[in-house]
Amino acid sequence: MHNGGSVRGALRDAVAVLVDAARLVVRHWPVLLALALAGVAVRGAAHWTAVEVSDHVPWLGHLLIVFAPLGYLVPVIAMLHVCRPDLPAVLAADRVPTPEDPTSRHDRRLLDVAASVLVPFLTVYVAHGLLTNDLRSFVNSAVADEFNSIDLSGREATDFGSRAGLYPLTTVLVIVLVAVVLRYLLARTERLARFTALALLGALVEVYYTTQVGRLVDAEKADARTWVEERRFVSWAQTSYDDVTGRLGWLAHPVDTVTAWVFGVLGSFDALVVVPLAWLTVAAVVLGHKLAPPAPVTHPVLDRLSVVPAPVRKGLGNLTTDVRSRFTGLFHGLRLLARAGLVPMLLFCLAYLVALRVPPLFAWLVRTVTGPVDGQAWLAFAPIESAIGTALSMVTISVLLAAATDRVLLTRPAAPAEPGSPVSPTTAAPG
Repeated sequence: MHNGGSVRGALRDAVAVLVDAARLVVRHWPVLLALALAGVAVRGAAHWTAVEVSDHVPWLGHLLIVFAPLGYLVPVIAMLHVCRPDLPAVLAADRVPTPEDPTSRHDRRLLDVAASVLVPFLTVYVAHGLLTNDLRSFVNSAVADEFNSIDLSGREATDFGSRAGLYPLTTVLVIVLVAVVLRYLLARTERLARFTALALLGALVEVYYTTQVGRLVDAEKADARTWVEERRFVSWAQTSYDDVTGRLGWLAHPVDTVTAWVFGVLGSFDALVVVPLAWLTVAAVVLGHKLAPPAPVTHPVLDRLSVVPAPVRKGLGNLTTDVRSRFTGLFHGLRLLARAGLVPMLLFCLAYLVALRVPPLFAWLVRTVTGPVDGQAWLAFAPIESAIGTALSMVTISVLLAAATDRVLLTRPAAPAEPGSPVSPTTAAPG
């Protein structure tokens, strides 16, 4: 009976999330759609500007294309904040005492835990192939522009490597190390100068290094897949499977069908499970980052290194605390997901798949209304159609995230706060 009640409660939550999402769209659709369209425009502008600038200052072009994902993330964050006044549990969470950022020594802001938002968001961005598309579009345009720069005398003035900006693992590791130290120094400077723009600059530093890591992981995924496919075990397994199915006679076709379905589901695991949960983590951090307990300030490992001078240990300890504080929101968001339970998460995954069908549904609607059109006319209007479809998808995802976070995540009982933490357990939202 308990399991049945849990399932019924989860189903009620799922229906309530859809109803709340529809209510948010009706109440805020002009602002939500404007923010989504602005984000699409920013992504396009970032691509064009990066290509143009990379011809003169390559590193600046690479920097601009790295910020293209912000054209997707920032509007979603803005839309979640637009929906905030209609989310009872989120408003209750806002009244919880806010922990102090250990480096800048002020109340924790979303800018202080930007890395906690970027990591799950880049999981979404990479899984959907958007980061690959950004890089491919930039590289193709930049290389084509560089190729066309060959002067009339026949002397090649091309520099494909610097225009593309593809960095190896060692370079990315150096970028991460420098960025972490720079982020810490900016927070320390803000503590003294009380200049909020330094926090924004620090968040942009985190955008840069996390995106570089995401680009590296995305590039290595294809190489890893190729490496696995070239292993002898894989070849042996494929040959053995073909040999077995060849002896099954009429059963071979059903077995092939079931096998293809199983591997198809496994191959779609990112889209079916990982991406929706990553989006929920983003929303949990954005709307509930004040609920995350402070980062620990103790460093048992460093304290045991007596051979290291005390000032060095203190500096490394402060830097370690700063890094851990940047990811407190991420760990807290993952704990919220774990407490919510499996059934609500699976139901949200199904709702998210519906949201992904919005762009093709909009394209089908356009085809139905306009009918057959000339090819040149379609090429002219296709970018506009794609932009509107993407914007509608962003709006749908944002209202689903807002409703799900408010009803399913933040209304679950929180674990007891850590000793000395100013954060109290989350209370249930008003019924």
